[in-house]
Amino acid sequence: METPAQLNDATGVQNPKRRDSNLELMRIIAMLLIVAHHYVVNSGLTLPEGPIFADPMSKRSLFLLVFGAWGKIGINCFMMITGYFMCKSNITVKKFAKLFLEVMFYRLVIYSVYRISGYKPFTWISFAQTLIPITNINHNFTSCFILFFLFIPFLNQLVRNMNEKQHLALLSLCFFMYIVLGTFHQVTMNYVSWFMVLYFISSYIRFYPKKWFSSTKITGIMLLLTVVLSICSIIGSEWIVKKNREKYSFLFCYRF
Repeated sequence: METPAQLNDATGVQNPKRRDSNLELMRIIAMLLIVAHHYVVNSGLTLPEGPIFADPMSKRSLFLLVFGAWGKIGINCFMMITGYFMCKSNITVKKFAKLFLEVMFYRLVIYSVYRISGYKPFTWISFAQTLIPITNINHNFTSCFILFFLFIPFLNQLVRNMNEKQHLALLSLCFFMYIVLGTFHQVTMNYVSWFMVLYFISSYIRFYPKKWFSSTKITGIMLLLTVVLSICSIIGSEWIVKKNREKYSFLFCYRF
């Protein structure tokens, strides 16, 4: 079985860059999901002393929880789109510099707005922290994406020199670690390693397209089922919290 690199060498022609309206729509939806997630989480509604915990099974609480439950899915969508395109692209110093400068620009602009508006006082420590874009790899998306971006050239070498069987074996190993072991044992995860798993999934979709990938009926049914199951899990979690408030209250802050 040929590898992606061998297939590219055989054709010798790269597809011209074009915008895919479906993926653009997916980007927009993912953006809205992330905004909704941050609206609910950062508002303090999900804190133990917040209104949702006080009555988790009320219509308002369930609406807010379902409304804001898709932030991580939005991030996953963005990263899979990135992997889908970057697995056939080359990372250059110019591309990385552009990304880094964009991040620094917005960090400095937001920092300046906070200081000018008096939202936060100026300190040399906070200013120095603003100049350091990479802080941690657990929850900070920007830091993790910058680090992940540096791994892409090496990941490209890996996926381009594997055949489909090897690629599936790699995905199976990742799924076993994060899904099977993660179900029965705690698996410590950070964004950088998880982004790599998403990259392997999206690059497989790009290199080895299947007929059902382009079937609106099949993918639509799968989407509907996963959304319904996710909503049911949210409602089920709230029911458990309400019935066992004291026992499971420590879990409330971590559902998002």
